[in-house]
Amino acid sequence: MRRALAVAALAAGASLFLGACGGPDITAARVDDAVGPAFAQLYARQQELLGKGTDAGAAASASCSRSNGKANTTGAGNDWICQLLLQESGKPSSLFTYDLTVQANGCYSADGPPALVGGHTLKTPAGQSRVNPLFIIDGCFDEF
Repeated sequence: MRRALAVAALAAGASLFLGACGGPDITAARVDDAVGPAFAQLYARQQELLGKGTDAGAAASASCSRSNGKANTTGAGNDWICQLLLQESGKPSSLFTYDLTVQANGCYSADGPPALVGGHTLKTPAGQSRVNPLFIIDGCFDEF
C-alpha cells in the first residue's frame, strides 16, 4: 500500500513538473510508446509477486487510439483505449485492453479489466496481500 501511495505521489509530482513546462504533444504514437513498456515492466512485477517465473524476453506492444469514434488521434481526454499484446517465449500471445485517461501534461491512468489482470490486490504464495501492479497503471510519457 505504501508503494502505491509513493507511486501516486511521484505521478502527481511529475504531473506538476510537466505541467509547468507547457506539456508534451499527445499523440497515439507517444501513448503507445509510454504504455507498452510500462505494462511489460508491471506484468513482470505481477508475476514475481505471484511467485511465477518471469520471461526476460517478454515484451508488450501497445496500439492506442481514441475510443470516441472520431478520427482524431491526438489530445488529452478520458476517451483513449489501448490494446496491449504481451508476447512471452513459448507461450501464446495475450491481448489486454485498457481504458485510458490522458492528461494534457503527458501523464496517464490506465484501467485494466479485472477478469484478465486480477483485482486491486493479489495474494503472494506466502499468503500476503499486495497491490496488483496491473490493476491501474499510472505513468507519464518518457518514463521508461
